Amino acid sequence: MAHSQLNKKLWTEITRLKLSSKPDAEVRFLLDHSPFDEIDEEEEGKTTVGASREVVIVGRILPNSEIYRGGAYQIEMKLISTFQYDPPEVRFLTPIYHPNVGKDGKEN
Repeated sequence: MAHSQLNKKLWTEITRLKLSSKPDAEVRFLLDHSPFDEIDEEEEGKTTVGASREVVIVGRILPNSEIYRGGAYQIEMKLISTFQYDPPEVRFLTPIYHPNVGKDGKEN
């Protein structure tokens, strides 16, 4: 896949994540860091994000479930080289007790 297509898809997905920060969103997600943070608006279409550098997105999930409500859990999403065909590697940076999350913050 061409870098420009990856950039466009990644930009679209990050924009969707930003929309999840609204108070009325079903699942809230606050974006802390994306690969586009250091890009100014004039260069956003020209910058290459892809195989030449690691793509990491960091943000906080604000769950609405009874047991986790009131918490903010920071996660890291690392896009692997086969992104779009394979899911990102996700790990919790904030310690969380959950049967599907190991001590390293990754899925069990």
